[in-house]
Amino acid sequence: MRNLIENILRDVPTYTRFLTVREIDELVALIKMMPGVEENIIGRTVNDEPLLMLSMGTGKKTAMIIGVPHSDEPLGSLVVTFFARWLAKHPETDGLGWRWLFIPILERRGMRLNEGWFNMPESLAAMAKSTFREPTELQYEWTFPISYDDYRWTKSRPETLAVKEVLEKEKPDLLCGLHHSGFTDAYYYFSKDFPEVYPKLKKFAASIQIPLSDSAPDVPFGNLLSPGFYQMYGLKDYIGYYTKNDPMILPAIKRGACSDEWYQNEIGGFSFNCEVPMYLTPKLKDKAPSRTSFRKMIEERYKRKQARVLYSLKLWDKLKHNEEMADPHLMTAAKKHLAHAQASLEHEKRILSKMENKPITKAEKFQNSVLEDLFDLFFLGQIWRVAESICIKGGATDVCHLMEAADLEIKSLAKSIQERGAFYHIPIRSSVKMQLGSLLIIAEELKKKYHKVSY
Repeated sequence: MRNLIENILRDVPTYTRFLTVREIDELVALIKMMPGVEENIIGRTVNDEPLLMLSMGTGKKTAMIIGVPHSDEPLGSLVVTFFARWLAKHPETDGLGWRWLFIPILERRGMRLNEGWFNMPESLAAMAKSTFREPTELQYEWTFPISYDDYRWTKSRPETLAVKEVLEKEKPDLLCGLHHSGFTDAYYYFSKDFPEVYPKLKKFAASIQIPLSDSAPDVPFGNLLSPGFYQMYGLKDYIGYYTKNDPMILPAIKRGACSDEWYQNEIGGFSFNCEVPMYLTPKLKDKAPSRTSFRKMIEERYKRKQARVLYSLKLWDKLKHNEEMADPHLMTAAKKHLAHAQASLEHEKRILSKMENKPITKAEKFQNSVLEDLFDLFFLGQIWRVAESICIKGGATDVCHLMEAADLEIKSLAKSIQERGAFYHIPIRSSVKMQLGSLLIIAEELKKKYHKVSY
């Protein structure tokens, strides 16, 4: 199997950019005409397009693989189209012993709104002004229904309902959303401990020169399974953490269960994410002691975020008077992200006094300064984009001036981040190989486990 995986990955093309929705659709149209490939329309998208799923292979176990689970994560569309085409061209492998269900693009509307950066512009500023992500409560990934204590969530996105129906019908043994991150080292989320695959995945990641993270980059309550591997988290973990550490933020939590959380509760197979970054920096590996304490670092971060939120609010006040001319999706997303930034700032203010005055490494300082500044950069890009949508429709002159002012701020912050961050871009081919190779390694180990259980 090892040789077969190497042969598959060797065929991954050298992508020079991400492909647009139209280009992925053209590839899928060719794939679904190949022998052994079935096409199913499993539902409608949020903008009433058909949501397509491909199925192939005749294995006793089923895997469901979802491309573009977040609109600004297009990598999975390349992984799905390449792998589906490879399987169809090699019928002798019979799906490597699996039956595969592939969704090439889940968040189609949002992916289109990201196409401005798919050519991989050199500047972070250009990327910041072209990135779009739905607010949390409108995403596929966080709108699965859930009842937990006194909390209820029933507002599911159409794509969520479509995937939920497939999961209920097919009860797949493996679920993988093809997520990818931005500027951290790579890391995995697993639904359960799987020690058999850790050495193989670590060796594989090293072979394509993508380092694994030694900290949980997403949330403060990450549970380590093994270095680079973390327990999948969900809504219940958010509620548990903030109930203990800052109950006042609980009313601001607006989301349902994540896909993996619902899948584990209702189906119970194995699920994982392989979070591959787009950019890397050696500074995340610098374990030398810094001259800053943890509390001082958080205080400095709070002051920077406070200044940035206040600046964003001033810009936003100018946009509100022209709201009827703005792109409604961009306006809604920016409005909700600004509210989230304000809630996050208030949370940090409340917990500042609880922070330990412990020493930190240069890597930890980097994570809480440069990487935090990236969030501010991309939010400023959102405001700029809303202003652009108003200005294009002949909005007030002051909105166009606001665009220019925000553009200067974005360029200044982007330059500072790039200089301090020393980021370099990972070849897209390496990222595709990372996700696909991880999927193949895990699928093979699961097949061995299932084989043992059946006897």
